[in-house]
Amino acid sequence: MADEVKWNTDLIEILKKKLKKEFPKVTIVKGKVLKDIFLSKNPNSHEQKIQFGFVDQDIVFYDNEMDISKLNKIKNILIHNNNNKNKDKMVIPKLICELKYDGITSHGLITYSDYASDIKSIFPECKYWLAMRYRKSSTENKLNRHGKHFDKIIFFDSGKSVENYKKGDFKKQIDSQPELKERYEEFINEIKETLREKETVFVK
Repeated sequence: MADEVKWNTDLIEILKKKLKKEFPKVTIVKGKVLKDIFLSKNPNSHEQKIQFGFVDQDIVFYDNEMDISKLNKIKNILIHNNNNKNKDKMVIPKLICELKYDGITSHGLITYSDYASDIKSIFPECKYWLAMRYRKSSTENKLNRHGKHFDKIIFFDSGKSVENYKKGDFKKQIDSQPELKERYEEFINEIKETLREKETVFVK
């Protein structure tokens, strides 16, 4: 997990620098997104509350927030696990990336594919991707079969990691490995296309 966290941090910084000029209003962070809304019952009083449940996401791209300060003051509404720094705001995600450093298990695929489905049912304009530094043993068949709710799945290398990740490694690897650079540039171009405002009559 340490390698994944370090890579996540590096990738966010790289993306910020790469996208800042074209998308100055887009915020790129590791953050919390609303995943589900359901009825929660207190086992002692049997009181019902509407619960808004938030989950951590590896990379969230957004340019809009919603003021939920009034919801926080309503007695029968529970805001669970929202951003501790600003509980009165809810981000409206445009794109979410789940990151895995060394492949992903079938269980992980199913779990995050379900997350994608839940989140997109609340935010219909949001796209949800899976990005892996190394594909390892995650075959394309497994990725397609269990990751059906992801809008895109990419792996930057088909092998597996051979050493521990150090801060700045990904940038160095991009600069020194032509095939990795090509996949990375494709990743960036897809992100840009997703974030650009569409001049079209299509709703979706």
